[in-house]
Amino acid sequence: MFDKAMSAAVETAQKRLMNTTGKDSVLMAVSSDLNDLCGLTEKLDPSKINFDKGGLEKLKVMNYWSRFEKNYPALQALSERLIRSKKILFNSRTTINKFLSEYSDEYNKFRAVPESRQDADYVQQAVISENMYQLLKNSVSEHESAYVHLEKVITILESSLNMAIYLAKKNAGYELGGGRALPLNVTNLDYQTQFGKLDSILHTK
Repeated sequence: MFDKAMSAAVETAQKRLMNTTGKDSVLMAVSSDLNDLCGLTEKLDPSKINFDKGGLEKLKVMNYWSRFEKNYPALQALSERLIRSKKILFNSRTTINKFLSEYSDEYNKFRAVPESRQDADYVQQAVISENMYQLLKNSVSEHESAYVHLEKVITILESSLNMAIYLAKKNAGYELGGGRALPLNVTNLDYQTQFGKLDSILHTK
């Protein structure tokens, strides 16, 4: 017994999965941007620098802010892209949940076929249908996990950037994105803690 409706559902689900999890999907875009952000965070994490060692404190602080200023546009751009991706990911998450619901309706009908009618064709189709069902469930979990993770990253990133801007403005009116870097207070514990959180969350999921 070969079920045409189930076969069509599997084919549709496969196409939908390719669109929502393939190389051009929002999941891949987010993964790429988070990887770039991870690299920038490692460069700019002040907690990894000993500013008090060697008697060159002011020079080290100036070098840090010079490096921060150089990478600030990239941080801003990444932040904006991640915020846009969060909105897209929210919609994609809703869509993939809808796909799973629609597939489940057909899948449950297929599984309700009496055992007496389950011939070799049915068993073979059942394996394929079950695999697709699990792939859809995994995709739903992946979207949910990615959304929650991205939400945390954006919150901490925005907080870190706001604190950096505050520290810059507090010292001689220095503005990130223009002018020379001044010896700012980069040893601020709250600032170091924020970057530490950002670095930590980017290395976990």
